[in-house]
Amino acid sequence: MLGWRLQGVGVRLIAVAAASLLAAQCTTPREQDLFRVGSNANALIVIGVAEAAEAQHPEYAVLWRQIDERTGAFEQITARRMVEARTNSSETLRVAGLPGEFTVVEVEPGVYALDSVFATIPDGRVTYIAPGLIEGPERPSFEARRGEAVYLGIWEASLVDHSAVVRPWRLTEEDTALLSRATGRTVIGGLTPRETTLRAAPCTPRYLSSFSQRQIC
Repeated sequence: MLGWRLQGVGVRLIAVAAASLLAAQCTTPREQDLFRVGSNANALIVIGVAEAAEAQHPEYAVLWRQIDERTGAFEQITARRMVEARTNSSETLRVAGLPGEFTVVEVEPGVYALDSVFATIPDGRVTYIAPGLIEGPERPSFEARRGEAVYLGIWEASLVDHSAVVRPWRLTEEDTALLSRATGRTVIGGLTPRETTLRAAPCTPRYLSSFSQRQIC
């Protein structure tokens, strides 16, 4: 039901620290690395991104950012106010029996909305970049409350007419149970599945920096 054609260009924002959260099974996580559902001051977000079967081999990044709950305006980008879910990354979690790659990141409690998605497509010595900015007015959003570990399901990323597109694909109890087991050493209390809802959020496109061609809201 939900699918958007997105416009914009981009370079990588920041690496998501999923690998450090999900340490090797042979080690015991440090106490400060544990996320305890119900008692942690922040929220934990888990989201999967799966690539649609295509002739190209793009790498995707899907950016969610915290918004002001009253006005819908995007907050300033900080490490604790954004979720960037990626594909083809050494820092994502892969789970046997589930398609795609999963990003696990701790953020401030609040409302988050989909800002943009972009794809880079290597072709020999040249790397192409697909557009990926959502101008709205409506966009997918979700709320992450204090102490919650939220699972947003698997989202499918693809290219349509040289633009990056993302849409919610699957969110099931079985997938949630598998992920809860996979993250069980560092997430104490299990994951809560949550569907996104549409929310109006104004977008004033701007470049990420003076050295970047990527646009964000």
